[in-house]
Amino acid sequence: MSDITEKLFFALGLPPITDEKNDCNLKSYQQLCQLKNTVAAEMQGKPILNNNLHITLVFLGAVKQQQKQRLITNVNQLIAPQAFSVSCSELHYWPRSQVIWLDCHAYHPVHQQRHQQPSTSLQTLVCLLQQAAIHVTSDAVSNQASGYIPHITLCKKVTSRPHLSPLPQQLDFHFQHFGLYISETIKTAHGSGVQYRCLQQWSLAAAHINN
Repeated sequence: MSDITEKLFFALGLPPITDEKNDCNLKSYQQLCQLKNTVAAEMQGKPILNNNLHITLVFLGAVKQQQKQRLITNVNQLIAPQAFSVSCSELHYWPRSQVIWLDCHAYHPVHQQRHQQPSTSLQTLVCLLQQAAIHVTSDAVSNQASGYIPHITLCKKVTSRPHLSPLPQQLDFHFQHFGLYISETIKTAHGSGVQYRCLQQWSLAAAHINN
């Protein structure tokens, strides 16, 4: 059993889970799904499955069962940063990986305010998770070495550089949790594919909102 490996990564799941009855995240998530389907159709790319949309925090790669348990233990001991919000407003293209992605900028959660103060919580969370993983799997270091760019991948296999326009309205998400995810191979109508499943979730600290 110790030789069995799983492809794991830390991520912010979409739509974010909140404790609010009126969840504004759901509306933004629905708009996000519509956006990625429209972009994929226009650019002749392969859209990401709705359930696979996420913001990667730290990619871990192949992890053995013993390593996974040590990893979870390390994360259980972390002091999580405050909850934060993310705004997405621009589409981008990576020609090497042939993907179209949406930028993500973290800010402090605010109510009825247009001014968004930048938040360091997202970067802090990434650094904490990298430290928790660095003694478990060396693949986590590659995220730090190449520079972390928070983003949501919308579609793949876009072979030619597209003309991308800014979003007519930015999408906002509020995150109160992060999770450890596994990448699993599944059978689809078009052959094999992947699905991302959350193995465990942790809460972020309650955010202090300045009105």
